[in-house]
Amino acid sequence: MENPFLSIFSTQDLFNKAGEIKSKWENFITDPEKRESLQPFIRNDILDSWSRCQTIGLNPEQKHARTALTSHELNNLLTESALYRAAKPIIDYIYHTLVGTGYLITLNDETGRMIYLKGESEMMRKVEKVNFSPGMDWSESAAGTNAIGTSIVAQKPIQVFSAEHFCEGFHSMTCSSAPVFHPFSKQVMGAIDFTGLWPSTQPHTLGLAVSLAQMIEQQLLVMYKQKYTQLEEYYRVCTAKWKNQPILVFSNDYVLINGNHQLLHALNLTEQRTNESHVKIKKLLEHPEKSLNKVDDYQFIQIKPIIINHEEIGYVVIFNHKKGHSLSSLSPSKTHQLIGESAEIKLILQKGQQLASIDTPILVTGETGTGKELVARYLHEVSSRKDKPFIAINCGAIQKDLLASELFGYESGTFTGGKKEGKRGKFEEANGGTIFLDEIGEMPLDSQVHLLRVLQEKEITRLGSSKNIKIDVKIIGATNRNLEEMIEEGKFRKDLYFRLNVISFKVPSLRERKEDILPICEYYLSLFTKKYDKTSYVHLSEKTKRFFLSYSWPGNIRELRNAIEHAVIFSDSVEIDRSYLPDYLADLKSKNSLDTQTHSNLNVVENTERQQIQNLLIETDWNISAVSRELNVARTTLYRKMRKYKIREK
Repeated sequence: MENPFLSIFSTQDLFNKAGEIKSKWENFITDPEKRESLQPFIRNDILDSWSRCQTIGLNPEQKHARTALTSHELNNLLTESALYRAAKPIIDYIYHTLVGTGYLITLNDETGRMIYLKGESEMMRKVEKVNFSPGMDWSESAAGTNAIGTSIVAQKPIQVFSAEHFCEGFHSMTCSSAPVFHPFSKQVMGAIDFTGLWPSTQPHTLGLAVSLAQMIEQQLLVMYKQKYTQLEEYYRVCTAKWKNQPILVFSNDYVLINGNHQLLHALNLTEQRTNESHVKIKKLLEHPEKSLNKVDDYQFIQIKPIIINHEEIGYVVIFNHKKGHSLSSLSPSKTHQLIGESAEIKLILQKGQQLASIDTPILVTGETGTGKELVARYLHEVSSRKDKPFIAINCGAIQKDLLASELFGYESGTFTGGKKEGKRGKFEEANGGTIFLDEIGEMPLDSQVHLLRVLQEKEITRLGSSKNIKIDVKIIGATNRNLEEMIEEGKFRKDLYFRLNVISFKVPSLRERKEDILPICEYYLSLFTKKYDKTSYVHLSEKTKRFFLSYSWPGNIRELRNAIEHAVIFSDSVEIDRSYLPDYLADLKSKNSLDTQTHSNLNVVENTERQQIQNLLIETDWNISAVSRELNVARTTLYRKMRKYKIREK
């Protein structure tokens, strides 16, 4: 089966082929109505293009391309073109394989304007007379049937040979072009083209153009993912800044990044990144007054550009709710600070929703500073008790002989110096709501007895009283200690442990969920920027981000929060580098900062193994035993491999 995208399948008898196509072209030009008689000899894609050119009145005797961009305009375009940034290194890299073939490589934008040309100077001189150069318009509507313009119109690769060009001035040429598609919206961003004189025609040049277009699309995918990640972070900051105003965030290439779900529904916008969505967003942003002011329940306020590192990369669209419609009535309030994209945090959020109407005791475990109280507050906020008190008490911060009175209260006269009327305990204050017992492992054994009775009988007795008081309280305990070991040591009651540990949540350390570090940073940057009245939003430098991701954070979220607050207070720039961090971090030679580049003297398997070992060392904070267990190798074997790959602490 012949390939409809190709004009030439063999280099044999090219002169006869060129003469035959020239004859058919002349037949079409003199009588376009004879199209049906030409179909056995001329491909439908070419005939369709000839018909389009004839319909718009294009001159078939045109000898050269027209100017589309001045040199100044071209330079400005190149500074902003993501397509150019992605494609130029790839074109330059493969150019050496084309030396001596008589072919030029061109990069063209979505309108068919040539923006980059690479080739041998002798070949460039030969095509100068037809204006085959950057800044020229090679769209089909301006230059007639040609591989660049026609591949963009047809949105598929095509080879155009000799007189298949509609304009006679280009009959000496052969070209093979493939469109480059936006990796998300699937809009045509431009075309990559190979052009030469027709005697040098080869069938394989079209396949090379397609391969090159796919390479460029992969590079664009990487670039856009980086940009969209920045915009996602910006969206989180905006939602914290404009809590009562629904917003949308778009990229500068008209892709929806994130937005208020009810508002998206009102605008009939889908979160799927499709071509249709791309067109709708472009229209919306170019003519906001026609679209945004007509949305029921919402009032359009403004569109603000998003500028990061001196580059405009997107837009935030801000709305108000019209009278009678508040944000809180349309979406659930999120007052907790349980932030993260990791699977562990998402599971905690999901399980919390499932426990909304269940009053079973819960035990939250995890290292110091991981956010156990945040988890407890979240469990309260999503429960049926959310409108009732949430009482938190740190069992390790109160003198042991006073803890029972704090929890259960006391009657008048129980203590010398106590209140005359007695005092309600924390359980009574939390009645109907939730009590959070932090550091429950520090609770004395005699207080544990009282707590066990509360769990069993749902009642408390004030110190100095014999009267039982019924209570309705959801109990959440938390600890950073190993309660099972404490049971073995006789420091924690086994029956209390089993009463508490009906449902448990383990909060992972920050080093176990590194994908949550930057979102948490964005939250605290926004919080402290507002708290300390900074004139503009501050953000982390790329080097600081890399350091934060490599550092082990032994103090977890608490340490990260303190580092961010310190940096915001002392920063005199919108960008936070390590010099603004607390001294111990600013001066730290991070032992986790490893050289992760590929080593040319290693094969693929060795490089993969080296990278795996490095990643595990970072994740475990250089715990050799943990890494050897994970890899299922002896410690001596691991040390040998580390010496082989020159992996060492820095």
